[in-house]
Amino acid sequence: MKLFVDCKKAGHLCDKGQYEDASFFEKLSVRMHVMMCKQCAKYSERNAKLTKLLKDSKCKQMPEECKKRIREELARELAKKPE
Repeated sequence: MKLFVDCKKAGHLCDKGQYEDASFFEKLSVRMHVMMCKQCAKYSERNAKLTKLLKDSKCKQMPEECKKRIREELARELAKKPE
């Protein structure tokens, strides 16, 4: 893997880092790129903010039984003939 990457690759590696899938070398490549590229630095900063907001959020996932009930209700409504 190259140490210096283009913007497209840096964006991909930044996303991998957000999900904690990036290796040490990939994180290093992103940091090197971000030091030289203002646009990617802004992208990386926004990505970091988004990650922090999602980790700190108090959002809860809807239970599967509720999702199933909504899907069934939606299917019934879609199956009705228009008047």
